[in-house]
Amino acid sequence: MNHHILIKYRLFFIVVFIVFYKSSFSQGEQFSVKQVLNQTPENSGDRYYLMHPFAIVYGPDDSLWISERRGRVMKVDPVSGKRRIILDIRNFVKFTSSAGSIKQNGMMGLTLHPNYPLVDSFFVAYAYNFGGGTRCRIVRYKVKNNTIINPAGNETLIIQGLPAGDDHSTGRLITGPDNKLYYAVGDLGANQFGNRCNPILSQDVPTAAELTAQNYMAYQGKVLRINLNGSIPTDNPTIKGIKSHIYSFGHRNPVGLTFAKDGFQQNYLGAKLYEAENGPATDDEVNEIIAGKNYGWPYWSGLPDDKIYQYKNWSSAANCNALPSPGSEPECSTPPPAAIVMNETDTILPNSQVPLHTFFTPASTTIPCTWLQNPTVAPSAIAYYGFDSKIPGWQNSLLMTTLKEGTVFRLKLGADGSSFVQLSNGADTARYFREENRYRDIAIGSDGLTFYLLTDSIGRTSGPTSGNTNILLNHGSILVYKYTGATLSLNDPTTAILNVKKLVRLYPNPATEYINAEVKNNTAKPVHYYIYDVAGRIILKGKSFRDVSQINVKNLKGGTYIIKLFDGHALNIGVQKFIVH
Repeated sequence: MNHHILIKYRLFFIVVFIVFYKSSFSQGEQFSVKQVLNQTPENSGDRYYLMHPFAIVYGPDDSLWISERRGRVMKVDPVSGKRRIILDIRNFVKFTSSAGSIKQNGMMGLTLHPNYPLVDSFFVAYAYNFGGGTRCRIVRYKVKNNTIINPAGNETLIIQGLPAGDDHSTGRLITGPDNKLYYAVGDLGANQFGNRCNPILSQDVPTAAELTAQNYMAYQGKVLRINLNGSIPTDNPTIKGIKSHIYSFGHRNPVGLTFAKDGFQQNYLGAKLYEAENGPATDDEVNEIIAGKNYGWPYWSGLPDDKIYQYKNWSSAANCNALPSPGSEPECSTPPPAAIVMNETDTILPNSQVPLHTFFTPASTTIPCTWLQNPTVAPSAIAYYGFDSKIPGWQNSLLMTTLKEGTVFRLKLGADGSSFVQLSNGADTARYFREENRYRDIAIGSDGLTFYLLTDSIGRTSGPTSGNTNILLNHGSILVYKYTGATLSLNDPTTAILNVKKLVRLYPNPATEYINAEVKNNTAKPVHYYIYDVAGRIILKGKSFRDVSQINVKNLKGGTYIIKLFDGHALNIGVQKFIVH
């Protein structure tokens, strides 16, 4: 970017961030006024709106990566707002929309290769036509200088034939610290609306024959764990006698996935996996996802407490297709006489797991029978805040975006990572940035202070009042908020990490081509190493089963770097600074 233009943008940000507002739910927390990043470019021709955005990722290259359901992926400069479309395969993606709504298909999940930018690739999940129906595939693309417009010759297939449809396709995709892909599939809207006669398959697993035939329809209502080449990881759980891509099951619409991060917002081995999930008309959930666990749907929604939810199985009625739709509020509907109806405590589910939190389960046994008034917030995504020297009290928090409330919720995890603690406002949640917008996803900047929110292009929200609107304040946009209050420390990241006890010998230092990281011979293997630049960005990582790890650094630019090492138990065993000449 031109130096003078860069100065102009920085001055703009300084002016904007002088003005701030205070959250009424979190004392003393101050944020900048909202910036609409896609409307920031100085040249009006560079301004734009997003076409039904789905995922946003803040990459180690300090770019925002965004997927649009319509079938595009772009990189956006987080300062200027300018974009570069790197993938446009609209002609190959199944996307259904109307003037006022969209189906839950199209291009969905987006994640970077775990070794990006050394491996300049990304993964996306998108729906495609399959006979008379819809399926989803996960593919890998290499970033090119030009916009890719045809999958042929550019696309590496990871897996295809995954369940997808017009409702609850979910499609959230992330990479884990174990270098695996994690992909969430919903129940495809079975038992509601036009899919009311389709059975819910969230409790099913594929047979061995179906796996051999790559028939993955039993993957509905699951969180999947997939090798980067699409195969089944050997350490995946065995569920009901079958080892498959299934990592957890019994889900309705698991819209958000995130792993815990360390104090520098980086992945680490052994991190817990968290998920946000839509309930039917009550009991939106936040879950800790554990391998092989059953999360209860459709027999449970939230806690198995028999308060409101009943499993009214419309597909069990012989004349189901002749019956009127129950809508999305089956708790308020009268099922056909022949349908099976079950209370939550009627079924004992082996190896089950209850939610960490539900939103907002009422004390009464009745609820309003309209979507905008029932006690749900419609989660859409979830992110983990791990920074240990930025916003006071925020480390170890989950940030959950919502569609119906137009709100970001913050929940703070306890030290065990499996419970929540009370916040300074006296509640277990705090609300932020509440507006008449549908927040689809959230990304956290590398500074630990800046937050980027994607908004839907169309749809309804209850907004910050008791009314509702079809008019969104900022449709198809990237909204930016920056924390402007007091911080724990704004020092260079090297200051904090150099205080860690050194259990590693590092030589030669300075290095030119290779550097050796030597650990004690009784250190649990493998040893995992992460190399950061002085801005705190991870630029190189790997593992070794030897006491001495010889690391090739000849492709690194000259300068100062930080190496952080973990033993085979995922414990931090050393952090040191080194120089590359």
